[in-house]
Amino acid sequence: MAKDSKSQNLWQRFLKQKYLWILVIPGIIWITIFCYIPIYGVTLAFKDYMPQAGIIGSPWVGLKYFKELFRDSYFWNALRNTLMFGMLNLLVGFPVPIIFAVLLNELYNMNAFKKVVQTISYLPHFLSWAFIATFLISITGDSGLLNTLFIQLGLIKAPYAFMSNSVSFVVIVVLSSVWKSFGYNSIMYLAAMATVDQEMFEASYIDGANRFQRIWYITLPSIKSTIVVLLILSISSIMKSGFEQFYLLRNNLVMDVARVIDIYTYSLGFEKARLSYATAVGLFNSVVSVVLLVTANALSRRVTGESIY
Repeated sequence: MAKDSKSQNLWQRFLKQKYLWILVIPGIIWITIFCYIPIYGVTLAFKDYMPQAGIIGSPWVGLKYFKELFRDSYFWNALRNTLMFGMLNLLVGFPVPIIFAVLLNELYNMNAFKKVVQTISYLPHFLSWAFIATFLISITGDSGLLNTLFIQLGLIKAPYAFMSNSVSFVVIVVLSSVWKSFGYNSIMYLAAMATVDQEMFEASYIDGANRFQRIWYITLPSIKSTIVVLLILSISSIMKSGFEQFYLLRNNLVMDVARVIDIYTYSLGFEKARLSYATAVGLFNSVVSVVLLVTANALSRRVTGESIY
């Protein structure tokens, strides 16, 4: 009887929310088809894939490709580069949207100017990496804007190969990533700041708090939960270096630093047709990302009391 009652209550709640379910069901179907069903392809990492036999008919080889993976020097190079760029993007790229949002939030009675600045900062997010890569390669070339400017200023005597030097390549990749994403990422922080109780700011005025103190003791603590959640997600994304950016900016002279996991997987799967090995690399990458997410979430819950789940 109790089970029947629960089923009846569940069905009644479903009927009350039927229009919401009509909106949600197409999304569930899309996620199932394109996100969950393809997970079966992960079995390729444990099989010796043969196109004529298909995934099901290919023989099982167990952990063969994972053993080969950890003996591959190119994999360790790709893993090192992926972690390096992931950490640099986290250290440089994560604080910038927060700082930008705080600065915009502190502009009082300048709504028109704020809208223009926000629009300009959002624009790079909607530009393709193909366009950005072409732009970066052109301005960093021997006759590009940077070399011309530096020669005229007397900083260098001959054109400098920015994209052929490992150090300058890393700097360009990190800064271009930050430039492309900081404006769009600041939207969430600005939305969180819009919900801060204005009475706290009014009380701080009366108490004589300056602008920096209001930011430090009111604004930032008020958006702490948003910062923590986005930080956890950013940490879990360290292994996602960005395939398009590296694919378009790389060249043979900087492959020691440009070979990241995404590029390495692409090279194995599409250039060398080693689909099983490439799947093993991708699965390892996904497992590490999940471990980073769970670890960051647990540490955040213990240290700050905030977490995703």
